[in-house]
Amino acid sequence: MVNPYRPWSLLADATAELRRDGSAGVLLVVSLGWFLSLGVRIVYPALLPQVTAEFGVDNATTGLFVGVLWTTYALLQFPGGALADVVGERLVLAGSIVLTTGAVGALVLATTLELFVVATVLLGLGTGLYGTTRLTVISAVYDRMATTAISVSQASGNVGNVVLSAGAGVVSAYLGWRWGFGYLLPLLVVCAVGLWLFVPRRASAATGDEPFSRTMRKVAATVRRPRVLAVTALLSLNMFLYQSVTGFLPTYLVAEKGLAPGVAATVYSVFFATAIGVQFLSGLVADRRGNPVAIFVFVGLSVPAFVLLTVVDVLPALVATVLLLSSLLGGMPAVNAAGVGSLPEEIQGSGFGLLRTCYIAFGAVGPPTVGVLADVGRFDLAFLFLGGVALVTSVWGLLFERVG
Repeated sequence: MVNPYRPWSLLADATAELRRDGSAGVLLVVSLGWFLSLGVRIVYPALLPQVTAEFGVDNATTGLFVGVLWTTYALLQFPGGALADVVGERLVLAGSIVLTTGAVGALVLATTLELFVVATVLLGLGTGLYGTTRLTVISAVYDRMATTAISVSQASGNVGNVVLSAGAGVVSAYLGWRWGFGYLLPLLVVCAVGLWLFVPRRASAATGDEPFSRTMRKVAATVRRPRVLAVTALLSLNMFLYQSVTGFLPTYLVAEKGLAPGVAATVYSVFFATAIGVQFLSGLVADRRGNPVAIFVFVGLSVPAFVLLTVVDVLPALVATVLLLSSLLGGMPAVNAAGVGSLPEEIQGSGFGLLRTCYIAFGAVGPPTVGVLADVGRFDLAFLFLGGVALVTSVWGLLFERVG
């Protein structure tokens, strides 16, 4: 029995359960892919101040860049999931990292604003193939500990956010922003090879010889169910928050709180570093108390942080507020697990891919909205609005399972 007063005992117990329930090798290599896939998309806004300074663009355009990245990422969720249902997870995951490698290379070579935008689109498309399939392959490999396994993968992304953004900052300070992206290239190549070697060709139930049109009819019928619509609303609200906060927190700290860009980047890293532990804890809570409880508690804890962020000014208070704000990311594993779990296993790839295309595209509205408000002098109002969205998300997270 786990002693609740000994965190290491809790961690050891959870690790042992994960080993018994699924493949550690698959979890590790898929998590490495998410470490890089999510990390490169957070390196992107971290380097944007240097990019926009070179090309001479405003906050609204910066928000549009982030929105374009997330919109193109969203567009590949459904095709990526559907493709995995047909050809298996290994080809899709490894192919995603190969395409991402090409996109990062294009960013390194971008010498004009137009080329940078094209490279941004390619980056969104390449990373977009990864998002749906990494969740469905983990859900297929793990049974009892699915949310905890997803939380480990999700937390690995936050490790990437911390480590890769910090590395990009150091490299870009000496070599420029292009190599802030470029230093990721060798890591991406190693990851692609690892995915091909360790991920099974197919981990989830196959659709067999069923025609693709029939599979799509099943998907269309499933996503119209009240329960699935309820979880899609939850996913959409959560992604709106995530894209808005991660896209503009460093800029907000510089513009409204007067922090130096380097200090703001460090505080931004603290946001993701804290989320590593928070997401692992959230996964354990979800597997023991249910996804609704985890969503309500962890997203709800972030609500006062949005308010505090607009009123505190001294650095220690700002750091403490950002630590509290990071609880927002604790809701991610439970929200994703609820989304995957709402669909039949044989269409989880295509079905959840369709949901992800919808809710991530909805979330892509967030960064341009915040950017426009910032340009008209309403940056504080933008974060107060996000606090209201977090409150609605938290309450809906507790209630959504009662629908249908």
